[in-house]
Amino acid sequence: MDGKWLKELRRRKGFTLDTLSERTGISKSYLSLIERDIQTNPSLDILHRLAKTFEVDVEDLVRFDKDEGTVVISKSPIQIKGTFKFEIELSAEDMSPRKLEQIKGLIQTLKEEKAD
Repeated sequence: MDGKWLKELRRRKGFTLDTLSERTGISKSYLSLIERDIQTNPSLDILHRLAKTFEVDVEDLVRFDKDEGTVVISKSPIQIKGTFKFEIELSAEDMSPRKLEQIKGLIQTLKEEKAD
């Protein structure tokens, strides 16, 4: 996840790090790590909480634009070289039917784009 985009979303909403932390239940220090691009691979749970707070889909926070060969974090493209690796780590209590469907949808979208 692009920390600059998270910071931009937060500022557009008029949130401080404290406010975003309170609304999402994510520690201020972890949010700061994301914004400074030290933590670039937050869990699906974290992405889900951020998406809910910003009233966007998780897919709008992170998606791949194969035509341009870029990872797009909403309107903030980042050029990548080589392989794009995406790893999801969920504990048993994080696994819900809704989350499994979201993961399956993401995988299906990636497969369809590869086939095009």
